[in-house]
Amino acid sequence: MKKTTKLHLKKIRTTDSRKDDKVKVTGFSVRPLKPKAGKAVTIRMTIKNVSDKLIKSVPWHIVKNKKILDHGVRFNLSAGDSFKISTTWTASKGSFFIYADADPKNTLREPKIKQFNNLPQGTDLKVK
Repeated sequence: MKKTTKLHLKKIRTTDSRKDDKVKVTGFSVRPLKPKAGKAVTIRMTIKNVSDKLIKSVPWHIVKNKKILDHGVRFNLSAGDSFKISTTWTASKGSFFIYADADPKNTLREPKIKQFNNLPQGTDLKVK
């Protein structure tokens, strides 16, 4: 008689799973992309609560060349809701890297694999 072996499959969480994911940056823009010195540059970011619970506080910041340009906290963000941030910077001559981040210090305690969607791609700007 043939002996059968039982397989035990372990559940693996993937990055596509929403489990343990709390916030996600769903929009990020810097306009204009080719600013002139002295002109206003507008940076926008949208953050969404991708969990199924109310989040009491969602910190965020916008960074230009490793220095915080603007920051804040959104309180009482309901499940599935989003909020928008907009800040303006007066361009000066030089090269700049601008990015925005939701929950930069991981106060929401998302696993590392779930934090990648908190940081959008940044934008390089060269101001003449």
